[in-house]
Order: sequence, then C-alpha cells, then structure tokens
Amino acid sequence: MRRGLWPQGGLWRHADFLKLWSAQSVSQLGTQISAIALPLVALYELHATAFEVAALGTVEFLPFLLFTLPAGVWVDRLRRRWLMVTADLGRVVALGSIPLAAALGHLTLAQLYIAGFVTGTLTVFFDVSYQSYLPSLVEREQLVDGNAKLEVTRATAQVAGPGLGGLLVRALTAPYAVLADALSYLWSAGFLF
Repeated sequence: MRRGLWPQGGLWRHADFLKLWSAQSVSQLGTQISAIALPLVALYELHATAFEVAALGTVEFLPFLLFTLPAGVWVDRLRRRWLMVTADLGRVVALGSIPLAAALGHLTLAQLYIAGFVTGTLTVFFDVSYQSYLPSLVEREQLVDGNAKLEVTRATAQVAGPGLGGLLVRALTAPYAVLADALSYLWSAGFLF
C-alpha cells in the first residue's frame, strides 16, 4: 500500500490534533522570535550592557531549570487544554506590555526581566502540557505520527524563527517584533480555544 503526503484519514482528519498542531507550531515560532527580539530590545531601546543582556537570557532560561519537574506534576492534575490557553494568554500580556511601554517611553530593563521570566515560566507550562496532552488526544498507534508532526514543526520553528525575528526587528523595530510574537501567542490560544 502506497501512502502519499496527504493520507486519507489519520491525523490529517483529526480536528483536535490539527488544532493542537497549529497552536504548537505558532507558539514555537513565537518563542524563537522572542529569543532574538528580547535581547535586541534591551540593546537597541535600553542600550543594555553585555552583562545585562546575558542576565536577560539567564532570566528567560531560569524557569526551565526551576519549574519543569514541578510543572509535570501540576499539569497532570489540571486540564491541559485550559492550561495551554491560559499560558498563551499570559504570554500575550507579558510580551504585549513591552511594545506598549516602549511606545509610552516607560520601558525599563526590570520590565524586560519580569516579562522574560513570566514568559519563560508560561512556556514551561505550555510545553509540558502539550507533550502530555497528545497521548490523551490520539490513539496509541497514532502517537508516533503525532509526535513526528509536532517535532518537525518545532525544528522548523527553531530554524526559521530567529531569521524571522531578525527580519521583524529590521522591518518593525525590536519592540514591535515582540508585539508580533505576542500576537502569535494570541493566535495559538485561538486555535486551542
């Protein structure tokens, strides 16, 4: 039996999987855009030093060290889809505050640190949730196919996201590239809702 790129049935016709896949794809792309845009906001808008930019990277990564294991326990006790929507909406607020503050002339490095930490924390919960949501969403024999599709889009986002982030910074300025990222999380929440 020959299988084409768009097989009949399977996950291509699984509406809930397609929503998860779309949300995860947009979310991963947004995460990669922020990886470039937030440090550039610090550099271009706040004239941060190398140490301050490195500290921002540390603050963004710290939640992965602190919360990944506890998040796994909490996620098992909560509704995963609701948690993913909440994480996306929280990231919209955290990142959306950056271009707003920049436009009003009130952006500070402390705000970038807080937004980076909050966004990192919510990303931990989103990532743990979507990874544990998939087995409850699809049949056991579809897990490999589902994980493969999710992994392909994650890898694609890791390759394309930084370039897109740089392009957005060049075209829109760094704070508005962060706004584009915030909107990507809003779009992700819409797919899941």
